[in-house]
Order: sequence, then C-alpha cells, then structure tokens
Amino acid sequence: MIAYAARRLVWALLTAFAASIVAFLLFWSIPNVDPAYFLGGAEHGTNETRARATEVYGLDDPLPVQYVRLMKEILNGNVECFYGCGSLRSAFIEALPVTFSLVAGAFLLAIGTGVTLAGICVRHLGRWQDRLITAAAAAAYSIPSLVLAAVLWGFLSHKWGLFPADGYVGLTDNPFQWFWHLLLPWIAAAVPFAGAYVHVVRASLLQAVDEDWVRTARAKGLSEKRIIRRHVLRNGLIPPISIWGLDFSHAFGGFALYVEVIFGLPGVGLLTADTLGGLDLPPIVGLAIYLSLVVVLTSAIIDVIVAWLDPRIRGSGLPS
Repeated sequence: MIAYAARRLVWALLTAFAASIVAFLLFWSIPNVDPAYFLGGAEHGTNETRARATEVYGLDDPLPVQYVRLMKEILNGNVECFYGCGSLRSAFIEALPVTFSLVAGAFLLAIGTGVTLAGICVRHLGRWQDRLITAAAAAAYSIPSLVLAAVLWGFLSHKWGLFPADGYVGLTDNPFQWFWHLLLPWIAAAVPFAGAYVHVVRASLLQAVDEDWVRTARAKGLSEKRIIRRHVLRNGLIPPISIWGLDFSHAFGGFALYVEVIFGLPGVGLLTADTLGGLDLPPIVGLAIYLSLVVVLTSAIIDVIVAWLDPRIRGSGLPS
C-alpha cells in the first residue's frame, strides 16, 4: 500500500509539472501577440508597464529560462502583478478554504442523496419507486448548475431575501451562518451531480446484487434490507468512488467558478474571475498552476483511498 501511494504521488507531481508547461506555453505562445502586452496589464497597462514586464520576466531570454523564472516566482509567492493583484499566494491560501467548503459540502450532499436514492431503487427494483426516482434523477442531471444557481439566487436570495445574497462566514466564526451562507450554493452545485450519481450507484449496486455472496446471504435468511446495507453497499460503492474523486478534484476549476461568482463567495472561483477581468497574465498562470496542484493531489488521495478499499488496484501499476 505504501509503495502504491508513493508511485501515485510521483505520478501526481509529474502531471502537475506537465500542466505547468502547458499553462506557460498556452499564454506565452499566443500567435501574433507580444507576451509583454498581457504581462504589462493588457489594455490597462502602459508602455512603461510593458517595458517593466519585459525586464522582470526576461522576455528576450529563451523560453526555458522564462519558464523557470516564472515558476520560481509562482511557487515562492513572489508573482509581480501590474494591475492590482497583491500577493497571489496569500490571496489563494485565503480563498482556498471557501472553495473547499463549497466543493466538499456540495459533494457530501450529492453523494448522500445519490446513494440513498439508489439504495431505494435497488430495494424496489422495477416498482413505481424505482421508476419515479430514476426519472427525477435524469431530470436533475439535465439541469445545469449555472442555471440552477442563478435561479436560486435570483428568487430565494435577491428577490425574497430568504438567504444571504453574497458574502461568507468562516466555520470557526459562526457555524450556523457558515451553513446558512453555503446552503443555496451547495444545492445549486449538488443537484445535477446527485442525479448522475443515482444512475451510477444504482448500476453498480445492481451488479453487486448478482454476485454469488449475495445469493449466499439470502440463502442464510438475512433480510433484504440488511443485505443491501451491510453487504451490497460496502462492495458496490467501490467503483463510484473513482468517479466521485475525479468530479471532486475537477470541481475546483469547474462549478466553483460560476457558483462563487453568482453567490459572491470569496473563494478561488471569484479570485480567478477577478484575475481574468484584470487581464494580468502572471497571476492567471499562477492560479492555473495552483489549481492544477490541488486537482492532481486530490486525485492522488482519492486513488489511494480506492486502492485501500480494493486491494486488487494496488497491483495494477500506475493509475491511468
């Protein structure tokens, strides 16, 4: 298990390194655009700021030298911004707990709802409960989080004032206000995922129900409820865990962006939107690097958890 975890960590670091190269080349190699234009604050900049950007980032040097210089500044938190950025690393560290609270809460809600409803479907397979839940799950999955977030904010927060329209309260400052400020964002982000997870978990559980050890449990006289709760769920949830891990890690650069913007949550998504609005290239690349580190490390942790639950995975080599 330790050897597998070490291999997975090395793979994650290599992936983050490759992502940093892609992010660098993506912005430094824009056709017919001088990097000094964006490095100097784009249309917000001046000839002086562009000259300063050329000097600071050594735009006359070879690309590998420029890459190493920029990565050092990003990892050290010394990114020099030309349009009101401040300390990028400090801003990211301050915003990350907000985004983590949003993503973790949304996925706990989505997974709990999906697993519960999928269990009901399996217990009542082919009956009206199963058909109703699967139909509702398909409808929920078809609703974009962006649209749902805008509707919930527009009516429940802005128009009727039932929930906070913006802002964030830390968990340690006031647990109830923390929960109250995040409830609508959680629902907006969780509903489509919950709909998808109902189908994924239902299919996995149905596959587990057909296993020989389930038939043996039934032959021993165990109740159907106990079989599903203590045997089928334990083994049937292993495949969906990989999907949850991928969704969780990619959510930091996915729904977190627009949900935070709509609800005014001062997280990584809102920080990214503000940075993009400033068109200052170094913090944009820096945020891409920071987010890639979060994504690959989270994916690595999830893979290790799955390998711990299912020992067969440990001997399969490096994850794909």
